[in-house]
Amino acid sequence: MDLHEKVKGAVLFVSIKSVQIQRNETKLVGYAATASLNQDLENEVVVKLREALIARSHEIANQLDDTGIYLVQVYPDVEWTPDVPFESIVAVAVSEFSTLNDGFISHTLPAGTYAKITHTGPESQIGETYDAIREADIAGDRMFDFEYWADMGSPEQEESVIEIYLPLGD
Repeated sequence: MDLHEKVKGAVLFVSIKSVQIQRNETKLVGYAATASLNQDLENEVVVKLREALIARSHEIANQLDDTGIYLVQVYPDVEWTPDVPFESIVAVAVSEFSTLNDGFISHTLPAGTYAKITHTGPESQIGETYDAIREADIAGDRMFDFEYWADMGSPEQEESVIEIYLPLGD
């Protein structure tokens, strides 16, 4: 589905292509915080979690060979607005859980069917991709979604790629 938006007098073209995929369970270890979208944007909550994870990722046992980072967003069962707090988990994949060092949490992404949408461009523009997802009503009412950042070396580059996964009812 292709959508157009007017942004500051210009037309922004957001192209959404959703692919349905099956995913296995994924075990994660990282950091979590609860904040609204507005609080996150104002205080850089997820950015700080990501920086802390990168600084201490060497302390996480049983990491998979992949070097990517996951952002899991767990939503409360209320009507979403930018002021509703939700949990953000920034983590790396592990083969199995072991004893966690101070501050780390474990989380499991369930196996299942997901819609996969690829955001290409600066991370700061991912909001437009989520707006297009909402407009297209892809997995509208969901308790969580997650992003996979394969390369966090340059999240603000035009060629940056972030995969967005939305759980679909089986």
